[in-house]
Amino acid sequence: MADVSATRSDGFRVLATRWRDFSRWWLSELRTAIPSGWIDGEAPPRLLIWRDRDLAICRLTSAAGSAETRLPLHRFGAAALDAWLAECGLRRDQVIVGPVVGRDLFLQRDLSVPKAALGALPKILEQEVLRRTPFQLSDIWHAALPSAGAGRDAQAMCHWIIRKDRAKAALAELGLDADEIDFLAASDANGAVVPVIFLRAVGNEDPPWARRAVNMLAVTGLCAVMLGLVAFEWCQASVATGIEASLLEAREGAQGGQGGLNEATRLFAMKADVSILEIWDELSRVLPDDTFLSETRIAEDKVMMAGFSSDAARLVGIIDRSPLFSGASLISAITPDATEQKDRFSISFKVRDGRTARSSGSTRSPTS
Repeated sequence: MADVSATRSDGFRVLATRWRDFSRWWLSELRTAIPSGWIDGEAPPRLLIWRDRDLAICRLTSAAGSAETRLPLHRFGAAALDAWLAECGLRRDQVIVGPVVGRDLFLQRDLSVPKAALGALPKILEQEVLRRTPFQLSDIWHAALPSAGAGRDAQAMCHWIIRKDRAKAALAELGLDADEIDFLAASDANGAVVPVIFLRAVGNEDPPWARRAVNMLAVTGLCAVMLGLVAFEWCQASVATGIEASLLEAREGAQGGQGGLNEATRLFAMKADVSILEIWDELSRVLPDDTFLSETRIAEDKVMMAGFSSDAARLVGIIDRSPLFSGASLISAITPDATEQKDRFSISFKVRDGRTARSSGSTRSPTS
């Protein structure tokens, strides 16, 4: 059972990876195709929070402008933050929040990553932490940001690492918890405050417009599949309805004797009216009692039969007198059979039109 679960898990993981790669490629092409002005203003509002002595300073930046407030540190917390955001006409889930942490709390390492390997950057950073630092991945938050000095084939990066206990202590001074923030910010080498570690991938990788675009892609793909299935079923139903209508017309024309049916419709009606059971029933009716069959072949409107009879020469005439059969003829010469003490015969004939057979059968008496 464990092996089956692992196999299914691997399958789902591969599927999720392929979907993520496809969505990233699709978003990249979408960014190229759409003018940048159409999507630049859709970045979510960003809220920076830092401590200045006994005050908590909140600076909100969005496409509509910026706003700032200063609250006493002893009154600041998640409730006070939600109240101020409500005054700005925003909800907490519409804003990405990040406290500004002292630069001295971070360990910074310079890296040079080949551009061809940037797709595997998370794994590279994990190996850097395990092999070149004294930390365990479960004890830290870390991320890498591009820095100056990028080469032709390599990207220079700054690896930011912070211990979780130190970060949580800094958050506690602001009355915040790790679950209430989206990223950690710090001042860079130029003194500017920038996000350095995103705790939630959605905060910097998938802006709202990108999430909407990916969701739209998924819904469009699902709708296209469903529409294709509906169209296929509709086409099949239309074909079946057409066949049923043609069959009904053919049957009505065959039963009512309409002269307007073409030759193909008449042939179709004839085949539909005369069944194999009717052929067998007619053969059992017209063949003499001293005759039995060893082989019978029925193909469309032609029948070939072989067997033994006490008087095989009379069979051709007997079959021709049947209202259901016509054109009876011997396929080979009649030969006596010493074992059966009868004549061996082989005869072929055709099946008449079902309407003609029924009308003729009603005026003839059975032949023995």
